[in-house]
Amino acid sequence: MKKVLAFFVIGIVILILDLVFNYDEDELNIFISDQEIESLIYAWELQVGRSPTRTDIKNIIDDVIKEEILYREALRLNLDLEDRIIKRRLAQKISFLREETSIAPPKPDELQKFFEKNLESYIFPERFTFTHLYFSSERNGKRRSEEALKTIHHNEDSLPKSDPFMLGKNFVEKSRFEIQRDFGNQFSAVFEELIFDTWLGPVESAYGFHAVKLLNKVESVTPSLNQVKEKVEVDFYLEEKQKTLDSYLFELRDKYQVIINPKYLFND
Repeated sequence: MKKVLAFFVIGIVILILDLVFNYDEDELNIFISDQEIESLIYAWELQVGRSPTRTDIKNIIDDVIKEEILYREALRLNLDLEDRIIKRRLAQKISFLREETSIAPPKPDELQKFFEKNLESYIFPERFTFTHLYFSSERNGKRRSEEALKTIHHNEDSLPKSDPFMLGKNFVEKSRFEIQRDFGNQFSAVFEELIFDTWLGPVESAYGFHAVKLLNKVESVTPSLNQVKEKVEVDFYLEEKQKTLDSYLFELRDKYQVIINPKYLFND
């Protein structure tokens, strides 16, 4: 048993010595191009806000050399294997490269067809202009908003004191989505009634209670392709990039045999 253990230890030592001392000649050559250094200097200038001195440039180059040496040593010791973060970064990089494959500009009929297929994405939604008075939940908001509304109905020319609201008091041409995002779903219900130039409430939001006056509504508009052509072209390219990546993955998938523990094998 002791002999077996001794042979095992000797084998480990030999392996370590081999890793430490056996380098390929190419692995010991570090070439840093002018283009790489100039790119790093440019990034440094953007971050620091001035041109680097000779000492700064030397430090930049030294940092690159240190990083390259440590990177190669990490690869030599196989530290990149089974590292989920490194796998994710490499997968993201190849996905980016495949997505950047040259895509021909869309023909007019292709763009028109894409626009019509995704028309709902380009409709300008209805928008509301309104003002409000805010009453914090932490300061008896509901009761105070009710009292404020009574005061307003008696004399609208003199608005009662309310609490400061972080997003402001007046909102111009806001969509339902923006209103729900800023105030919450409960608050947006008041815009279903479409009662203009009248103080309504108390209206509850994610922050407290409000007295709300709806001032104006702009109806939704369905644009022509020319009105939103630039956005449609961007969306077209994004979809084509995704199709390119999906096609690439589909072709590769047949090369691999995926083995999963039956416990987690879910069939569609």
